[in-house]
Amino acid sequence: MFANNLSFDYSKEPSRDILCIDCKSFYASVEAVERGLDPLTTKLVVMSYYDETGGQSRGSGLILASSPAAKKAYHISNVTRARDLPYPYPKDLVIAQPRMRLYMEKNQEINKIYKRYVDEANHHVYSVDESFLDITDSMKLFKASSAYEMAQKIQQEVYEETGIYTTIGIGDNPFLAKVALDVGAKKTSDMIAEWRYEDIPDTLWQIPDITEVWGIGHRTARRLKGMGINTVYDLAHTSYPVLKDKLGVIGGQLYAHAWGIDRSFLGTPYASKDKSIGNSQVLPRDYTNRDEIEIVVKEMADQIGTRLRRAGAQAQVIGLGIGYSMDYVDGNGKRGVHKQMKVTATNQSKVIAQVALYLLSLLYDHQVVRHISLYSGNLVYHQAVQLDLFQSSNEQVEKIKVDHIVDRIRKKYGFKSVVYASSLQTGGRAIERSSLVGGHAGGMAGIEGEGHG
Repeated sequence: MFANNLSFDYSKEPSRDILCIDCKSFYASVEAVERGLDPLTTKLVVMSYYDETGGQSRGSGLILASSPAAKKAYHISNVTRARDLPYPYPKDLVIAQPRMRLYMEKNQEINKIYKRYVDEANHHVYSVDESFLDITDSMKLFKASSAYEMAQKIQQEVYEETGIYTTIGIGDNPFLAKVALDVGAKKTSDMIAEWRYEDIPDTLWQIPDITEVWGIGHRTARRLKGMGINTVYDLAHTSYPVLKDKLGVIGGQLYAHAWGIDRSFLGTPYASKDKSIGNSQVLPRDYTNRDEIEIVVKEMADQIGTRLRRAGAQAQVIGLGIGYSMDYVDGNGKRGVHKQMKVTATNQSKVIAQVALYLLSLLYDHQVVRHISLYSGNLVYHQAVQLDLFQSSNEQVEKIKVDHIVDRIRKKYGFKSVVYASSLQTGGRAIERSSLVGGHAGGMAGIEGEGHG
């Protein structure tokens, strides 16, 4: 240990009973259960744009989820492409189209089970298939002698009522529970792992790949490697002042995590402020017609405007990116291009669309397009409207009113109740995507299929 290095006294750190619960291969498991199949032994993938009519053409979309058996048999993971599967497709492989409405309903059903064991303040939904539960104060109500016994009760109840298997990490704090889930639970026969402060030298410090630790991505791992830090043990036994100096606040957090320290509480209210709101989508086929590309860009701008208004935010930067078809390279040797520009703070759908189409005019020159991304950044959160001095103020106010009226109609009657006429043309994607309710890897919020009034 470095002299004068920061040290921790575990007896003074928060020690609670936190569960991090993951629904194993959730989307694939839901599809397996719906078909009366075993989620663990069935080879099943959820694939976008797959033709289920019996045609033998190769799927052109993404594999959005895979069952454990499919991952092992075909060496695939989430998210991969259809071409990563053996073709012709094996007879024992089940291919399902995504049904986000079904997954959301199942998610709500499972979270209702969790809420039988904890109140709202001690239940945090981390993602569609993961949740944190603080069971410290509720174990006695269920006559559970330990957090492990409580985890077993919840695990069994979820399986009996939904057919979904869950893996569970247990820890003194949310960080330890999450890493116990990600690293430990997948290696145990009962799919439960418990990591406590006293276990850290034999658990956390033994992780060989530092990117397995929650919060450390490949970019951060490369920076750490450049400092001679290759493992969690290295991170815990490096110089805290040096880490803080080179990485700032993040360096301090990484050091604390390497010692298993996390002082956050599930019951503490936290308001997240997104730095950007965006949308991206892989197109179902190659787009070579500029008019069709413009339709998709306008739809995406409409969606982003909706999301900004919901968040009470306005964007000061709009960016557009287009990615090319798999085998296409442009004259500059690139596989895609992007460009952004500053704008007067706005959340008006038409303004965002105008800027996005302008950016498209700068980027598009008859390329073969398969992926489009549109994002809004440098967000400000206030209700004041900043009007453009070069446009009529009355006209701008009317457009703002129209946006809010459209939002209310869609909230009550669904996205398809009000759409661009162009969305009905060839190339339009928004109406079809709205039926997915939540989508995949593309930020579907804002074009839900049904009203939520």
